Amino acid sequence: MVRNRSSVLYNFLIGFIILSFSAITIVLILTVFGFLYVIYRGKNNEMLNKTLLLMIDELYPFLEILSGIFGVEKERIQQSFTNINNFLVSSRKGKYLPEELLILTPHCIQFNECKFKVTNDIDNCRRCGKCQVSDLIKLKEKYGIKVAIATGGTLARKAVMDIKPKAIIAIACERDLTSGILDVKKVPVYGIINIRPYGPCFNTKVNLDEVEKAIINFTNGG
Repeated sequence: MVRNRSSVLYNFLIGFIILSFSAITIVLILTVFGFLYVIYRGKNNEMLNKTLLLMIDELYPFLEILSGIFGVEKERIQQSFTNINNFLVSSRKGKYLPEELLILTPHCIQFNECKFKVTNDIDNCRRCGKCQVSDLIKLKEKYGIKVAIATGGTLARKAVMDIKPKAIIAIACERDLTSGILDVKKVPVYGIINIRPYGPCFNTKVNLDEVEKAIINFTNGG
């Protein structure tokens, strides 16, 4: 009797694992074909776009497991995830007003010895030119967009909740970008990996041309 119960339980677990991997494989295949279709057409409809973004979000934990099994660096997986997300976000047909956009960046973009903290109000910046906060203010004034600087994930989420943007241009490291994109489900997020000449979380920089291109893409409708 005990052996029979153990056998049934074992068979159930094996069956569950097979079904789970089969479902994941089917979703992965559908995602790949959908992604290839978007590349071929250059544009995609709203329903397909949302479906692909949802599939990629749901598949990401599985991809992390596979990366561990095959010895692929997690940072490379995060870079690929961000690139695929950006491609899908850029191919959307949605057009946004400048005031509906938010540039969200971590506080490490500010010069570390600066006495004028900009996390509560970016306009506290004295525009000395020692970091790129003044450049982000110039983009803010040029296009009429919103800019927020956060000290961590909790304050970044609070900024999104308070400002309620329709689209976000996020600047961060690979790990924070990935978690941020996965956290924000209903708002398109274009992720830009920051530049770290002095290591992580210290006097970081960003490609301003890429930031401006993302603004133009959102305001022009793709």
